[in-house]
Amino acid sequence: MSEKKLTAFTFASRQEINIDSLHILDSGKIPEDMYGHVYMNSPVGTVNAETPIPQYLEDGTQNSEYGQPIFNGDGMVFRFDFGGGKIGVKSALMKTPCYYADEATKFGTKYYNEGIYFKGQGIARTSMKLGSRNQINTALNTFKFSGDEHTRITANFDAGRPFEINPETLEIKTAVGANKEWLDEFDGVFQYTFPLCQSTAHPFFDCETKEYFTVNFTKSLVNLLFRNDGLNSYLANEREEVTKNVQNLDKQLKGRKLKSDSFCKLLLEFFSFLHINKNNPKEFDVQKTIEKIDNSPIIGQKNAVWLLKWEGKNPLQKWRIIDEDGNDIVIHQTMHQTNYSKNYIILVDSSLKFALDIMFDVIFPKLEWLDELIRWITKRAILPQTPLYIIKRSDLQNGSGTVTAKKVIIPLETVHYSIDYDDTDDKITIHTSHNTASCAAEWIRPYDNLAINGNDVYDNTIGLITTGEMDIGRIGKFVIDGKTGTIIHSNVIWEKGFTGNDVPQNKNDLKPHTWAVGLNTYRDINSADTNVNKIKYNFWQSYGLDPRMLTKFIWNLYKDYQNRIIPTDDLLKYTEQMVPFCLFRQDTDTMTINEDFYIFKMNENLRSLQFVPRKRNTNDANLIHPQLDGYIFCTMVNGEPDVLHAPDEYSREIWIFDAANLKSGPICRLGHPDLQFAFTIHSIWTPDCRNTVSEYSIDVKTDYEWVINKFTNPFKKWRMKRFMKKNVYPKFK
Repeated sequence: MSEKKLTAFTFASRQEINIDSLHILDSGKIPEDMYGHVYMNSPVGTVNAETPIPQYLEDGTQNSEYGQPIFNGDGMVFRFDFGGGKIGVKSALMKTPCYYADEATKFGTKYYNEGIYFKGQGIARTSMKLGSRNQINTALNTFKFSGDEHTRITANFDAGRPFEINPETLEIKTAVGANKEWLDEFDGVFQYTFPLCQSTAHPFFDCETKEYFTVNFTKSLVNLLFRNDGLNSYLANEREEVTKNVQNLDKQLKGRKLKSDSFCKLLLEFFSFLHINKNNPKEFDVQKTIEKIDNSPIIGQKNAVWLLKWEGKNPLQKWRIIDEDGNDIVIHQTMHQTNYSKNYIILVDSSLKFALDIMFDVIFPKLEWLDELIRWITKRAILPQTPLYIIKRSDLQNGSGTVTAKKVIIPLETVHYSIDYDDTDDKITIHTSHNTASCAAEWIRPYDNLAINGNDVYDNTIGLITTGEMDIGRIGKFVIDGKTGTIIHSNVIWEKGFTGNDVPQNKNDLKPHTWAVGLNTYRDINSADTNVNKIKYNFWQSYGLDPRMLTKFIWNLYKDYQNRIIPTDDLLKYTEQMVPFCLFRQDTDTMTINEDFYIFKMNENLRSLQFVPRKRNTNDANLIHPQLDGYIFCTMVNGEPDVLHAPDEYSREIWIFDAANLKSGPICRLGHPDLQFAFTIHSIWTPDCRNTVSEYSIDVKTDYEWVINKFTNPFKKWRMKRFMKKNVYPKFK
């Protein structure tokens, strides 16, 4: 048995590690037949600070990044190596070109003092001088083109290009696609060295056709991310006048519908008005301003979606996606995931919002009341349904330029979904998770209050995604006719985990539940070698109900949720009574989840899960279903069980379950003092770990010189070329 190192709930180390063997924390034993490698992505803070982000900088001034979500940070990829009855771990920061620009301009440098630096802005990290960070901190994909002997890997991000990484060293190898092949959200408006390219955290690779697909989309959007010290000073001294104007704006906007870019421009005009009239208090004229901005040009790109195909060589193939009327499809939220079957590609407008209220954390550190008011004005709930876009793969003709998609509406929110590869008779089977009345882009702010008692949130939860449920989560299976785009069969299930009107005091009496359905895994999920014709068994995590996570803001945002099953009064009571995390197995044929499950203790926090197949000899009799023949590898962040208000001391652990026998509990629990993560996210499993030498490589200097050469400001062009030559290009020689 080994000592556990206890650290803060949201602590994530930025120290790269290379551990020969994890320590067994109890009497368990690592299975001898585990093999291969699990890769896992995790955000780990910024060049200025590990998480949790400190409230004050080194010089004692307030830190404007305090309170940002822990998802906004550099990616750290962990690789867990199985073999010989032990598990080793290696990790590395994802050092993209913009990472080195961030490092060169961090707090304390001359660039920072000149106002040239990146800053956390809600879910993004941006710079008005440099552009947008691609932190590739979210997901990973496997692929293997024709002629490749070993599995290859990309690290992915919703707001940037994928980057291929070396599976052995975990170093960055190349971007997928040059900057000139991607559309910048603000192309032609701002002269940014590092463009904002909206994409997906989940590209896909079809091992049968050897094709790698991703997306690039643009939205009409205004950049509201600015800071004005003069305005900040005025607001501090004129709280009464500002509050009156804010309330007036809120009153006049109620019930009024504005297009997203018009609303953004209205807010820009509002803040400009406050600043200009700081010495001459006046009332903001909402109607006159709307008339003005309705006739002004749109800032940024128009709505458009492009499907990109990569076959391991230049250039990327691209199709602009249009609807059946010939119009561009419009993405209102994000395209967090893409997926496919044998004959179709399925894209979604994911229930992971990209709105103004998540594009800032603490704008005015000394004025929490104002930050809260701005958040309320800009707030927006996720859409209570999910548009799907179905593309027939045979329609992807080289050189055609466009491809038509059929639109289908799933009547519930969806972020992640899995698809059977077999689509015989054009029947597409989609397995869905439904984050009902819950958006993973929300997080706990320093000025939030708890819905349960109105108290301030706990300091050690600031920055965590708001996983407090505002209705019961659900799991679905939809069968769609690919030819007509109609839903021909659907089945949606949910389970409270208990009967009656109260959560059992003894949590051992709980059954599997779907409170806050999260990540899932199954055998050969995201495989470079095998397409899963039919997903029979799906493994899920559910977050449960934790009173520390449900804030008043989220409560008010979703209390009138239109798809509600659980009455709000019951919901608040259940949250106060608490429901812990659950790991369960779903039978997709019977649509049941009660056959095999494990209920954790409160304050045992399941972060990620990954199916790892069992290594069999050729003569072994396989006595169980192949999709149960393996293990569920889990990352955990654990406090004192059943005690939520204990000291902020948590261990990082690895738990391994038998996929065919979850209810027996973890086979073993492992840890190491150097293994310190706050929130692991998506993962993959590979059978091998060897680098592939490829001719495909995007030269970093050529790539960014193309961007800078488009600048119309000659001084900025000269300055940025000098900056890149000194701080970025040498890192990639």
